[in-house]
Parts: sequence; C-alpha cells; structure tokens
Amino acid sequence: MAERRKGIIVKRKDGSEIVKYDDPSFPSYIFDGYLVAGCGWERVPHYHEDVEIVSVKGGEMAYMVEGTCVNLKSGDTLFVNSGSIHYSLSTTNKVSRYLIAILNPKIICSSFAVEQKAVRPIVTDKTVPFVHFKKEDFDAASIYQLMIEMEHDCKGSEFLITKCFFEIWDIIMRRFTDAYRLHVRSMEESTGHNSRLKAMMLYIDEHYTERISLSDIASAGGVSQSLCNQIFNRLTEKSPIEYLMHYRSRKVADLLQTSDMSMAEIADVTGFTGASYMAETFKKYYNQSPREYKKAHK
Repeated sequence: MAERRKGIIVKRKDGSEIVKYDDPSFPSYIFDGYLVAGCGWERVPHYHEDVEIVSVKGGEMAYMVEGTCVNLKSGDTLFVNSGSIHYSLSTTNKVSRYLIAILNPKIICSSFAVEQKAVRPIVTDKTVPFVHFKKEDFDAASIYQLMIEMEHDCKGSEFLITKCFFEIWDIIMRRFTDAYRLHVRSMEESTGHNSRLKAMMLYIDEHYTERISLSDIASAGGVSQSLCNQIFNRLTEKSPIEYLMHYRSRKVADLLQTSDMSMAEIADVTGFTGASYMAETFKKYYNQSPREYKKAHK
C-alpha cells in the first residue's frame, strides 16, 4: 500500500507534497477512495505542483482550497490548481466515496507551444485556485465520465491516461476564462498569504520535534502573531498551535503504524512533553488512544 493511501503525506524540502505516483516513471496517481470524519487524511493541509481532480461517487464531502470551502455532492467534480493549499473534510457522519486523479501537467506538455498556450496560462494563474463542476452544470457529466474512464479503463496505460487528461484539460480550458475570477481574492492578497502560510508550514515541518511558540511560527512567515493566527484560521481552519498539534499527532500515527517504539519514545521524537499529553492530544484528532490506534492498524 502506497504511503499516501495510508494517509501519510511525505514532503520535499520546500514543504510541497511528494506524490506517490502509481508508477515512478509516469507522474500520475489515480485512486478510488473514501472519506469519513476522523480518518488520517482528512483536514491535512498540503500542496503540490500536480493538479488534483476529484469526482464524488457517493455521499457528500468538501474541499478547503486556499481558504474557500467547496461543498461537493455526488456527481460533482473539483479541479484544484497547481500549488494551491488544500485538504478534504467530511461534512456528514457518513462515508463518502470519490475518485481522485493527481496528475503532473507535464504529461500534456506535448510541445513547447502546447505548454505555453494551453497549460502554463492555467497552472500559473493564482487567481483561480479551483474550478467546481456542479452535477447540474452543462459540462459536469462529461468530466465526471472521463474520471470514471480514467480509473476503470486507463490505469496502467500511460497512453490512455494521457488521452483522458487531454480531454479533461480541454473541458477545464473552456471553463477557465470566466470560472471564478469574480469570486476569489485578488492575486496580490492570495499569493502573499499563500506564500506566508507555506513558509510557516515548512517551519513546522522542520521543527515540530522542538519547543515551538506562536512567535516562532509567525517569525517564519515574516508576519505578526495576530496576522499569523488570521492566516492559519482562514486557510486551514486551525490556529497555528492547533495545526502544530495536529501535525505532531499525524507523526505519532505514522510511527504507531510503522515502528515498535514505546509510547514514551514516540512522544519524545514527535515533540510532546510526555506520553500522557501525547495520548490526550492524539485522541482529540483520532478519537482513539494511541494504543487503541496501534492495535486497530496492526
């Protein structure tokens, strides 16, 4: 099972996610997944250079993209643009099913002209971090069907994935010019807060094992503590310290699945002051004690 499928997100030195492609030689990840409140991959802010396309097969869920909560129902598809900070979240107490395709745009850069005229104008436009194809929209059925085809018929075939990706991109291009420019923040504000949050997330990635204060996190982003709180709350729905505690808890979950370390050892290497405080914090996010979680995931 690939690391990402267990909810473990691996990152580069710049803080962006390293997507675990289905084939290391071809940059695509296609998966039939599920989402339920409290699962390890819910509410985990991240970003990557790949574009992400999600089609909901059943139930309801949501994606937070650059601080905007996009509610999704069965038949909807969401395109998340390159570099946009995003995460999935459950909106009900039921399981939702979805198809996800994470694709590197270079797959369809068949020539310099195609890259410059069709691909780069979209992936570099930070004013449109996402496009929501609602089930009732005129083009939603087409992109949804292509997602079904990509998952059912194309996996393992680089040619068929590329063909489907071109067809999906054509739909996105036709929508893109008037998609959401009137509904998103200005480019200056979006880019500024995006880059500051990425810097602060990266600082936490690199220093979560140490004692970190709100002042330390804010300094990493070059902002005041007040603005630091505003940026985190707007783009992640967590305070900076809550984000840090959730991040440490995810590291605990990783070690519970992959190591035989004692609870005290895990607490020590994940930045907690003790096993009891680690257990209290962990249960807040996973609704289980670390011991219960480890037993369930053996």
